[in-house]
Amino acid sequence: MSYLSKEQQSVLTRQLYNRARDIDVAIYNAAIDPASKEFVLDCLMFYRNSDGGFGNGLEIDNYNPHSSVYQVYEAFRILDELDFDSSEENELFSDLVQKACNYLFNKCLLQEGRWNPLTPSNNDYAHSKEYHYDGNEQNRFGYHPTAALIGYILRFVRPTKVYYKKAMKLLNGAFSYIEEKEEVTEYDWISFGALLGCLKKLNLYPNWQQLIEDKLIHTARIKVKAGATVNLARLLANCSIPLDLKPYVEQQLDTLVAKIAPHGLWEYEKSWDMPYPEEESAKLKWLGAISVDHYLLLKKYHWIEK
Repeated sequence: MSYLSKEQQSVLTRQLYNRARDIDVAIYNAAIDPASKEFVLDCLMFYRNSDGGFGNGLEIDNYNPHSSVYQVYEAFRILDELDFDSSEENELFSDLVQKACNYLFNKCLLQEGRWNPLTPSNNDYAHSKEYHYDGNEQNRFGYHPTAALIGYILRFVRPTKVYYKKAMKLLNGAFSYIEEKEEVTEYDWISFGALLGCLKKLNLYPNWQQLIEDKLIHTARIKVKAGATVNLARLLANCSIPLDLKPYVEQQLDTLVAKIAPHGLWEYEKSWDMPYPEEESAKLKWLGAISVDHYLLLKKYHWIEK
């Protein structure tokens, strides 16, 4: 086992303060000291639009200033990662969630129980190929990020509220979808993994929790057997990892620690595959964002020296 050492943590902290976006620094600080997590809400307000949705580059590979479902997912993913939930008494949190839910349910079209993650105006701004709108999003993304958003809404909204009830109505479609899948795509893996995590935290639908977990683990075994390159550590983060997959997860965590760059942060390894010069500035922003993301993953698995 190769844990993230105290020295590496110290360098990581210093480099994040020097090079990361304010929101990534806020997320990192909140992961270390949960008492500071309210500052993340202030940072998210920078990316919120008047319609209640999010845009303005919250997802770094999408420069569209206008709101989209995927950007709301990104905001909610951050809140879930930092353990915000409906017990919060913070007015800004309540306002942020309420208006984002209003955007989702009243300003975004649901087709077959799913939101389109992207919006046509993405194509008017610099973006990676992943966020290029082509009208084929439902086939490409499957139930992502709808399944995750359902879980987040159930976690963030109190059961007596209308948006909680609306999210509950969407659950059956998500359950039916995953039940029919022999093997899930990586997008669905991400989204149903998030939904699974929320259902576990809320202690809801234990039978469906088990079905989702079984599907994800079954897919993981298929990928391992085929020698496919998948991030099992991240994709199984909300699962009870079986013994046969544990060595693969641990090896990936060791590899992640080994890949930290000499400057103390992790490099972003993806490519936009689109002809936009903004990709270079996006890579600089990703230095902080991906480093915080990796730190949170290592922390989740207790892969950090204390």
